Amino acid sequence: MTALPTWLATFPAGGLSRRRFLGAAAGGAGAATLIACGGSGDGGDTPQLTVDPAGVRTPGAVVFTRDEWQLADETAHAVPGGVYTGRELLDLTSSWDPWLANVGLVEDFNDISYEYLTRGNRGPGISPASTEYTKVMPHLAEGWEVSSDSLSYTFTLRQGVKFHPMAPVNARVMDIDDWRTSFERFLEIGSNRATLMALLDKVEYPDARHMVVKMKAPYGPFLSRMNDKDFAVKIVPKELNANDQMRATTQIGTNYRMVDSVQPSVSRNFKRWDDYWGGKPFIERWAYPIIPEASNAYGQFIAKNIISVAPASRDVLKVRQDVPDALIVGLPLSRMFARGLFGKREAMTMPWKDARVRIAIRKAVNYDAILDFQSNREAFSAAGIEVETVYGTHGNYDPLFYLDPTKGDLGKDGDNYLYDVAEAKRLVDAAGFVDGFDIDYVALQGSRVEIQQLMIDELKKSGFIRPADRWLNTQEYYDAVTYAADFKGLAITSAPGNTEPDYALYQNYHSSGRATSPYASAEMDDIVQRQRRELDPLKRIEVLKEFQRYAAKTFPHMATHHLFGAFRFDWPWLHNVNYDLQQGHKHWLDADMPRRNG
Repeated sequence: MTALPTWLATFPAGGLSRRRFLGAAAGGAGAATLIACGGSGDGGDTPQLTVDPAGVRTPGAVVFTRDEWQLADETAHAVPGGVYTGRELLDLTSSWDPWLANVGLVEDFNDISYEYLTRGNRGPGISPASTEYTKVMPHLAEGWEVSSDSLSYTFTLRQGVKFHPMAPVNARVMDIDDWRTSFERFLEIGSNRATLMALLDKVEYPDARHMVVKMKAPYGPFLSRMNDKDFAVKIVPKELNANDQMRATTQIGTNYRMVDSVQPSVSRNFKRWDDYWGGKPFIERWAYPIIPEASNAYGQFIAKNIISVAPASRDVLKVRQDVPDALIVGLPLSRMFARGLFGKREAMTMPWKDARVRIAIRKAVNYDAILDFQSNREAFSAAGIEVETVYGTHGNYDPLFYLDPTKGDLGKDGDNYLYDVAEAKRLVDAAGFVDGFDIDYVALQGSRVEIQQLMIDELKKSGFIRPADRWLNTQEYYDAVTYAADFKGLAITSAPGNTEPDYALYQNYHSSGRATSPYASAEMDDIVQRQRRELDPLKRIEVLKEFQRYAAKTFPHMATHHLFGAFRFDWPWLHNVNYDLQQGHKHWLDADMPRRNG
């Protein structure tokens, strides 16, 4: 079976200090119980589910989210009721307005109540290696038609969908005016509207059940991005769309969960929507206490007050000794590499305007050693547990088109990604900076501090690249880096949750992107535009490979650290785990879960 990442999110947590980077001791553990790969064996679309979850998700087992698609549906055995107890690290400190949200925390919060027109095809028997996995499924739109020239999409409104029973909406049925006002407000003020606006010609509403979206040019990933928070429109009731103040503090959607209470520094709580159009949810309530401290979360997990905890990879084998009956869950590799963005300020007068200098910055950092330190893969290997890893390059990671520089996929230019301080110094000298150079290193306060500091330390160790770190608060960082690249020097961004290649390619590499490279070129623009407009998936794959070959040669932005699969601990109380969150109404809690009712 091909091992592919799945849709579930990764939530890394803090751990050992970087001071233990070079001397971290490898911990040991007993033999692991692994999920055997099953399924159809031919990568086809016909599910052959032979794996009983009860025989896999057993106390102390090691399981991988990439394999969950093989588990049989458990709906027939569902036990309604119960309180799912999760964990949140941070408070909501800004507006709830779904159109103005520009921080992932608020966007994720809004996606709990609001829904999109489409969803991905995820669930039992749907292998990530199959064509079924790539299908776009109806959601708030019950279907659509595409014109022969791929310039017009006619969406049909799903009937009988009710909003949550809160004033002033009061559980009324969704109508076409909710769609119309949601699209209008998104296109007027939405923080993520730029990409759709650049593609859109107009939106029409010919009758009470249909919306016609007309494009300026074909856009290959349009339908797959209609449930993408960085692109698509959530459906918000017209009453909230007409009231900015209410929308900032009130959440009234159509989803299976609705807000019950939000207590700053205490918890965020949700209750089920019994009249959810997809069917009454099994779980009655969801509680997410605010637990920023890793040690506190660990204690709450041991006490079985929360359902999962995600220690740093270096601590997993030690934690296992304290909770031998908990599942170790191997989380999927991110589909997105973190990127180093070069700021636009003074970009054409700085040493890194020369591609050789940009390549030297990459080659001066020992990302292999950073990976070994952070992933603890040597110790995991000794314990019989696999750690998935992928070499960091530009763009997305997807086995369908990823080119590995360590395997010759990029030819001689693949060497530009490999650690070699002597070669980095030679490149800097050849560019005319024999005394080295200074560079501002911009980072987000409190975000991935360890990996940021490790990279800074590595650059300093080179002796000729002299980084000056500058840490910005969240709003400063989003304004200067994420949405504009309006800074001087280099900023390392976190890997976004967005898995569609066009998200990063257009935003960071096309000359019209909001945080594009100051070293974008007509050739790069052409590659980005061709992958956007290519409707044939196989042909688009070839264009995405072309992008990687061009980026390996020119380094318009910085490719940074490698990817590895992290681990979390779960108590085996949640069932139907192979349905994603858009179908979370099918999740249910084990009848023997401690304090099941809170």
